[in-house]
Amino acid sequence: MPSIASYLIIKPLSGGLVIFLAILYLIVNLMVLFNEKDVFLVKNYTQYLPQVLAVAKTAADSIADIFHTKNYTTNIKSDNSPVTEADLRAHQIIERELLKIDPSLPVLSEESSMVPYHERSQWPKYWLVDPLDGTKEFIRGTNDFTVNIALIEDHNPVLGVVVAPMLKQYYWGLKGGQAFFQEGDLGDKGDKEPIVIQVNQTLRTPIKVAVSRYHHQKSKVWKSFIEKLGPYELIQCGSALKICLVARGEADLYPRFGETGEWDTAAGHCILEAAGGKLVDLAGNTLKYNTKPTIINPSFLAIGSIELINICCG
Repeated sequence: MPSIASYLIIKPLSGGLVIFLAILYLIVNLMVLFNEKDVFLVKNYTQYLPQVLAVAKTAADSIADIFHTKNYTTNIKSDNSPVTEADLRAHQIIERELLKIDPSLPVLSEESSMVPYHERSQWPKYWLVDPLDGTKEFIRGTNDFTVNIALIEDHNPVLGVVVAPMLKQYYWGLKGGQAFFQEGDLGDKGDKEPIVIQVNQTLRTPIKVAVSRYHHQKSKVWKSFIEKLGPYELIQCGSALKICLVARGEADLYPRFGETGEWDTAAGHCILEAAGGKLVDLAGNTLKYNTKPTIINPSFLAIGSIELINICCG
């Protein structure tokens, strides 16, 4: 097996980050030895994790630099959504560095040219990226936007990394493995150690529901859905952090009615499943990726408790 040094492709990296990633690599390999569930799958992608964390950190630092300047260009895309200089710079970093990790793996990013379905339907494995999830939050000056990087194999996310640049929060997970959370800059002295995170498996009262602060919950679908739950408490948050809050057990449920892209959910989806949760459509079916010409998700639920799935999808 190659040494950890061979994975650290972004130069220069701090000595602390090199040590952190080396320790992380050892931890994940030990996890594989003692966890029989999906051992071969976890083992296969353990080698990517330190590299992808380093890539995500570099992109996150780039976004933070632009955020602090408050001086950047913004354009409107063909779908009427905004794109900023920060989105494009992070996209360039991530695409370039992921191709260095494995040139054989395609990269599908929100900011790349759309690949026709007849071509990408032939991909058994590829990277799925949202270089800046929460562009509207970024523009409004809030801090809950993220970098999302996922590895998809056979229509399922098998590796996920989510980084919140301004909160200095890192989430990661492997399919069949565990999910982790860390605050602070990776590898810096005094930062908190990474912790294993798990969903809340109990049905508590009130049910904690993660929602966007900008998508107002006024539709008949929302009102009909929320009435099923009984007492509830809303937690407002942006980007993939809503899924990550469910993975950490800070929220019980994140319902999303309306359009999202597959790159919005894939990384958080992997982390959520590694933490013991589910990301399902309104019929209770697990979301799949790259199965149709459009990359738009159906309405979905990110859920921790099996009992809550029965309530919401029953």
